[in-house]
Amino acid sequence: MTPVESGTIKVDGKPVTIGSASDAKHLGIAYVPEDRGRQGLVRPMPISQNVSLASLSRISRNSFIDHNAENALAEKSVKEFQIRASGIGQVVGKLSGGNQQKVGLSKWLATKPRILIMDEPTRGIDVGAKAEIHRMMSEFAQQGMAILMISSELPEVLGMSDRILVMRAGRIVAEVERCEATQAGLAAAMMSDATAPGAEAAE
Repeated sequence: MTPVESGTIKVDGKPVTIGSASDAKHLGIAYVPEDRGRQGLVRPMPISQNVSLASLSRISRNSFIDHNAENALAEKSVKEFQIRASGIGQVVGKLSGGNQQKVGLSKWLATKPRILIMDEPTRGIDVGAKAEIHRMMSEFAQQGMAILMISSELPEVLGMSDRILVMRAGRIVAEVERCEATQAGLAAAMMSDATAPGAEAAE
C-alpha cells in the first residue's frame, strides 16, 4: 500500500521484486496489518468467508468456491486458534478484538507462509488474548517460520524478539540482540538522531 522509495528486499538471500500482495503471497510472505477492522478483515462477513479470503484458489473448482472446503478450513481454524464464537457463521464484527485478531491471523496462516509480518499484533486486545497471540507466535517461530513483528510496546518487543531493529524517521538507528536489549537502551535509541552503521543500505 505504501510505495517503495529505496532499498532491496531479499528472500533466501536473493533480491525479489514485490509489486502486489499476490507477488508477496507467492514468495511465502503474509502480512497481518495493524488496523484489522479496515485492512485485515471484512467485518460484515462471517468467520468462514474471512478465513478463506487469502486461500480462494485452494478451495475453488472451475472458478466456483467449494463451500464445504471453505467451511472445513474455517472449522479447523476455529479449533486450532481457539476462536470463541457461536460458530463459523458468526459475523466477524461481532467478535471481541482478540478473536478478530485470531481470525485475521488464521486467514494468512492458511496460506502456509514462510515469512509472517505482524504489525502491532496485540494492540487493542485484552491481556488474556495478548498472551494467546504471543504463545502462537512463539510456536510458529519454533516451527521455523520467520516472524517480523512491528510494535511500539517496549515490553512486547523485549519479551518476544530475538533481534531488535529500532527505526526513527524511516531509518534504522539501532540493532540489538535480545541478550543485550534493555528498555532504557531501546528508549534512548528511539529518541536518538544517530544512525546505525549500514542503516542507509537497510532503509
